[in-house]
Amino acid sequence: MGWFLFLVLSFLLSHFPSQTSSLMPFCNHDDASALLSFKSSFTLNSSSDSSLGCESPYPKTESWENGTNCCLWEGVSCDAKSGHVIGIDLSSSCLQGEFHPNTTLFKLIHLKKLNLAFNDFSNSPMPNGFGDHVALTHLNLSHSAFSGVIPSKISLLSKLVSLDLSFLGMRIEAATLENVIVNATDIRELTLDFLNMSTIEPSSLSLLVNFSSSLVSLSLGDTGLQGKLANNILCLPNLQKLDLSVNLDLEGELPEFNRSTPLRYLDLSYTGFSGKLPNTINHLESLNFLGLESCDFEGPIPVFLFNLTQLKFLDLGGNNFSGEIPSSLSNLRHLTFINLFYNSFTGHIVQYFGNITQVYHLNLGWNNFSGEIPSSLSNLQHLTFINLSDNSFTGTIAKCFGNITQVNHLDLSGNNFRDEIIPSFIFNLQHLTYLDLSDNNFGGEIPDLFDKLSKLETLDLSRNQIHGRIPK
Repeated sequence: MGWFLFLVLSFLLSHFPSQTSSLMPFCNHDDASALLSFKSSFTLNSSSDSSLGCESPYPKTESWENGTNCCLWEGVSCDAKSGHVIGIDLSSSCLQGEFHPNTTLFKLIHLKKLNLAFNDFSNSPMPNGFGDHVALTHLNLSHSAFSGVIPSKISLLSKLVSLDLSFLGMRIEAATLENVIVNATDIRELTLDFLNMSTIEPSSLSLLVNFSSSLVSLSLGDTGLQGKLANNILCLPNLQKLDLSVNLDLEGELPEFNRSTPLRYLDLSYTGFSGKLPNTINHLESLNFLGLESCDFEGPIPVFLFNLTQLKFLDLGGNNFSGEIPSSLSNLRHLTFINLFYNSFTGHIVQYFGNITQVYHLNLGWNNFSGEIPSSLSNLQHLTFINLSDNSFTGTIAKCFGNITQVNHLDLSGNNFRDEIIPSFIFNLQHLTYLDLSDNNFGGEIPDLFDKLSKLETLDLSRNQIHGRIPK
């Protein structure tokens, strides 16, 4: 019986090879040798500075051993038929050392995807060899400690779908960027944050309309861009993410959005963008992130903004907005972050604020709001940050925050609150690290309860009508 089973199994194995062996090719010998030489040119250092920005640095190349199938190595993918290496993902792999211009990595001529992000290449100049991998569709060298100038040959990668050179601090010349835009016409994601683009004229960026049918994500934050940006960049028909933040000398205005767009993420914070928000902003119906902090926008907020019911993040702080906040704000039930700090908003905070129950960050400081805080604010039980400072709020706060227990930052300074004693709910805020009640009309004796706030780091009770000592 045993001999019969052996014959049956032998027949099956010879005629029906395993699924794993039929799907997994054996690595090309030359490619394996190139990878092992590349591995040996670096040391592994999990404490490398370039690994600090990632969550879980992991030395993937430790699995690379001579004589084994490199198609099974971590971070390596191969063509199913030829066995040539077509993909390498060594992001967050603890690599440290000089990146040689003649590295054997450049012998992998079939590469389509290469990710070396979050490693430490010791401020090596970025080699021209990256531009020789003309089959590349995805290239990510972000956070990898290269230095110098982005090589012009990068612009030869005409098949690129995704390019990420962010957080390198390198300079990119106008001609290189223009040629990337002209040649890589299928690119969907272009991420160049924290490159030096200070010599690039906004007219070069107008070439981005070349990507009108493909570009989904454009991120150029903190690049030193300056001058006036053409409006058509904000109207690319398939764009879902646009980040131009922290370009203080970049000017522009929000255009009229005459049709619906798929834009989900718009960050113009810390730029010179100005003017009024267009009424047609309601056409950005997919928008969930709107960052306009510290620009020069002005005027009332168009009521149509509050038709953007997918909005989760709303930051209008540090502008010249004015007028009252319409009650239609309550339409934005998905909001988690609200910053209206340092504007000229007026009026009362009425009951509808209590309908935005998912919000965790609420900053209304330095405006001209007045009246009493509605009790409905106690519905916002996810709040961790509250700033109502430097307004003209009145009344008492004891009933306004009773159900809010997760707060770590509470600033009510510079108002006319008049509780007879410091409200007891404050001493139930076990996560509180910052408390400012200064410049109000709080009265009574300082309770002997501050020792309950074990995480408190900053406390200001000055310029009130209270007396007594703060317990040590």
